[in-house]
Amino acid sequence: MLSSAPERLLVRGGHVVDPASGVDGVCDVLIEDGRVVELRPELPAAGARVVDADGAYVLPGLVDSHVHLTHLANPHAVRTNAHERLARAGVTTAVEFFDFASALNQWPASTAGLTVLGLQGIRSHQGTASQAVVRDEIAAALKGGAIGVKILGGHFPNSPDTSARVIAESNELGAYCAFHAGTTRHGSNLDGMRETVELADGNPVHVAHTNAYLRGATADVDAENRAALDLLMGARRVVSEAHLAEFNVCVGSMTNGELDDHIVINCLRLGGFPTGAAGLEKAFLAGYAHVLHDAGAEPAHVTGEEGLRLWRQDPGGTMLNFPVNNRFSAFYQSCARVGATGSLSWSGDGEFVVDAISSDGGSWRNVILRHGFSLVRFGALTTSQLVDKASRRPAQLFGLTAKGHLSPGADGDVAVVEPNTGEVRLTIAGGRVVFDGENVASSGGKVLTTAEGAAAITAHGITAEVIDLETSTFRTRITRQPAPAA
Repeated sequence: MLSSAPERLLVRGGHVVDPASGVDGVCDVLIEDGRVVELRPELPAAGARVVDADGAYVLPGLVDSHVHLTHLANPHAVRTNAHERLARAGVTTAVEFFDFASALNQWPASTAGLTVLGLQGIRSHQGTASQAVVRDEIAAALKGGAIGVKILGGHFPNSPDTSARVIAESNELGAYCAFHAGTTRHGSNLDGMRETVELADGNPVHVAHTNAYLRGATADVDAENRAALDLLMGARRVVSEAHLAEFNVCVGSMTNGELDDHIVINCLRLGGFPTGAAGLEKAFLAGYAHVLHDAGAEPAHVTGEEGLRLWRQDPGGTMLNFPVNNRFSAFYQSCARVGATGSLSWSGDGEFVVDAISSDGGSWRNVILRHGFSLVRFGALTTSQLVDKASRRPAQLFGLTAKGHLSPGADGDVAVVEPNTGEVRLTIAGGRVVFDGENVASSGGKVLTTAEGAAAITAHGITAEVIDLETSTFRTRITRQPAPAA
């Protein structure tokens, strides 16, 4: 049932939920030449291949605004299964948030017909990097096909001055800039999140996974969340996303006997363990530290003696996980909105404070729909609001006008989803069935890039499409005033 090329497809009889077009009911979707042609009930087949969506939701394909297509501890691998797993999760557009260069190198053996765009990570500099060094690094990322850069502050922190320089120079060069909060002054917590906004100094910045900074490291979790939401509402030109997964991810490598990844150190401190290799060993034996072991159909979190053995066997190639992502923070950050009275609420109508729900996954943690529909069943989100935060709004973050909706002229990106559970029955990307409920396509797809990066994408043998960030929410966001105190 998989498609080798875009087809004339008629998705028939499903419950279409598309906030952009206002459709929320049984409707047909006609796709031709990779684009949505018509959206209305009881369309004639007219030679189209019919996809039966009876009893299912038909949603715009997910735009996952924060993924990791590569194995973080092994960027030199030839292949990644992230494309396949994203397609199975209803994702049709994915934004790489760590190492776009490696993602391009892995494309030939990994593609599953998705649309991909991405950021290149800025790793640690000694001291304060000069303006010329920072500018050259950002320019190289753009020339290599990325749409911008990500400051890997929580994992591999730079000085505050270097971090501020990256944001400012990104703005000057027209590059997208995301920040995993944290510098050599403040860690990956609420203080680091505040610092990110200060360092941006009115320049556009994307604050990655806001929930990840709200684990009770600086105050009570409720107080941290309310402070973070007030910060975001009052910040100039800041966009953000949050994810719903319980486990985090970090790298288990060491240098001269010291742990490299500051997130590992933070997690050990949060769990009450010594912040070194001996503390990590104790955390494994206590069932707190896990190795993300990807040897089967789905990755497993391995702890105890076996997890410790796997980490000792290859620290530099190991991805670690800790169950530190607070459930309260995931709920608050994903659902908080400002109502008509200007006060915060977690149900009903209103403008969402955090722009999007992401996975921060790829090979793992692809729970946007599964956990998202749990929030729908709970009454915190409507199905339309879930689609808004998982498809429409993330597309707008990057100025992707043809993504995140099913209006005529939109890209033919569709997820056919079982009600309540969020299990994906079928994924269509660009008018092509890339997941048929069992199998995933192994070819096709395209990369969205800037004018500077088109040649690099083409040189990889990948279809390139140039986008303009000037219309993106990232570029056009204005200050939102904080809600009145409760």
